Amino acid sequence: MYTYIIIDDEELIRKGTIKKLDTLKDQVECIGEASEGGAGIELIKDLCPDFVILDMQMPGIDGMELLPYLAEHYPDMPLIVISGYRNFDYIKQAISSSALEYLLKPFSREAIREVVLKAIARIEDRSSMYDQIKSSEQEKEQIQYEYDIQIIKNLALGYQVSDTQLTSKKLSYISENHGFCLLACQFSKAASDLSINNALCELGFEDLILYFPSPSSESLGLLVLFIPKQDPAQGRRTVDQMLEAFLPHLKDLNLNPVIGVSAAHDSMSELNPAYREATYALDHQLLCSGAPSCYFYDEEEKESRSIDWEKEDELLFRIEAGMEEETSALTREFFNYCASIPGCTLADVKYQCYLLSDQCRKILDEYMHTPDSLKSSASMQNVVNHIFSLNDLMDYYRQFFVNLAKMIRPNSVYAIDDVIKKIQIYVERNYQKNLSQEFLSSLFYINRSYLSTLFKERTGQKFVDYLNQVRIERSKELLTETDRKMYQIARAVGYDNVKYFFRIFKKKEKMTPEEYRNVNMRNTSS
Repeated sequence: MYTYIIIDDEELIRKGTIKKLDTLKDQVECIGEASEGGAGIELIKDLCPDFVILDMQMPGIDGMELLPYLAEHYPDMPLIVISGYRNFDYIKQAISSSALEYLLKPFSREAIREVVLKAIARIEDRSSMYDQIKSSEQEKEQIQYEYDIQIIKNLALGYQVSDTQLTSKKLSYISENHGFCLLACQFSKAASDLSINNALCELGFEDLILYFPSPSSESLGLLVLFIPKQDPAQGRRTVDQMLEAFLPHLKDLNLNPVIGVSAAHDSMSELNPAYREATYALDHQLLCSGAPSCYFYDEEEKESRSIDWEKEDELLFRIEAGMEEETSALTREFFNYCASIPGCTLADVKYQCYLLSDQCRKILDEYMHTPDSLKSSASMQNVVNHIFSLNDLMDYYRQFFVNLAKMIRPNSVYAIDDVIKKIQIYVERNYQKNLSQEFLSSLFYINRSYLSTLFKERTGQKFVDYLNQVRIERSKELLTETDRKMYQIARAVGYDNVKYFFRIFKKKEKMTPEEYRNVNMRNTSS
C-alpha cells in the first residue's frame, strides 16, 4: 500500500481528489491533508508519505515556495501538481524530485488516476531521471524532447513560461525552419493518446505533427502541425492534405471529430494566439445535421446571436419554483431546439446560456444573498469557454440549472399550495412580460377556463383587470421617480402599444399618464 498526502486550501478539492482515487484504494491511501504549504511540510516530516499531491496557489507557503523545497529535501518523492502554475522555472527545479504532471482544475477521475499510477511505477523503480539521461545520448535526447513537448503544451495553453528555448535536436530544428498551424479537435468521446499517435505514425506524420490532450477535457485534443514558413497558400494545402488523410482514421476509431484550425504562424511564441484562434473556430461550428467537420479561423469577428425560445420564461419559473425534473427536461428541450435552428452555432448557444445563467444568478442572489456571484460567474465562464461539444454543454448547464432549483426549492416564493396566490406572485414578479391566461394555465398545470373562474371567485377581479392593475401601479412609480419617456414606461411595464397603455391608465386613474406625472411632480416640489 502506497501513502500520500494532499495539500490544497480548498477542502472540496481535497475531498473530491480523494474520492476520485477510490478506484485505487487497494493500492494507495491518503494519510493526511493540509490547507497550506507550512502545514504540509510538517505532515511530510511526520508521516513520510510515498508521494504528494499539491496545489500551487495557497495562503502562507504556496506551491511556488513548496515545490523547490520538496525538490531539494525529498528528491525521490513524486509530486503531482493539481492546479495551473504561473512560473515555468519550477518545472526544471522539480525534475530531480520526480514531478509527474500538472493537472488543470477541473480534472477527471481518469486523469488523476493515470498520474497516480505513474507515481506508483516511479516509486517501484527508484532509478533517477538524471541517471537515465547519463546512460546514453539517445535517452538524453528523449528527455529533452519530452521537456520540449511540455514547453509547447504550456505555451499553447497560455501558462507563463520564462524559458521558451527548445533543447531537443529534433524540435529545435523543426521550430527554426517551419511555421505551424494549431488544430483543436473535439472528439465524440474520450481519445487515447496512444491511438492518436499510432494513427499519425501510420500516415507518416510523426515528424510533422505533435499531439497532446487538453487538460480541460478528455475529449479535446490539440495538434501542432508544422508547415512551411511565410507561405500561407502552401500551409493551407498542407493542412488540407493532412486532414484528408487523417480524418478517415479518426472516424475508424469512432472519434468523429469536429476540428478548429488556426491561422498560420511563424514563431512558437505565438502558440497561445493560435490556440485561441483554433478554439474560436471550433466555437463557431454549425450544430445542424450534415454540418462540416472542419472550421478555419476567420479574422472577421462573428457576433453571437441571441436565440428566441418560447419556453425561456417557463424554464426560469421551474428553476425558481425548485422543480428539478421539469428543469432538467426543459434544459434538454432547449438544447434540442438550438440544434434544429438553421445556421445556429455553438457560440450562439453559449451566448444564450450566458444570458440565461445571468438571470438565474439574479434569482439566486435574491434568495441566498450570495456575495461571490461575480467570482462564480467568472469561474463558470472559464469552464464554459473550454467546452466544445453541444452534449457536454447541455450536461453542464442541465446540472447547473437543476442544482439551482434544488438550492432555491426550500425558500421558493412558490412553495405554497394556493395556486391563485402563486399566480399573483408570478404576475407581480413578471408583469413586464407577455402574460396570458393560456401561458399561466400551462405554467401552473390548471385548465384555462377553470383558472379564469377561480381567479374571479378568489380575488373579485378578472385576471386581465388584476394584471392591468399591477402594471399601472408600477407605471405610476416610474412616472414620478424617473424621467423616462412614455413609450419607455409603457414597454417597461408590459405594454407594447403606447396608445393602449394610455387608454388603460386613463380608465383607472381618470387622467392621462402625462397629467399624472405633472400633478405628482407639483405635489412633490411643494
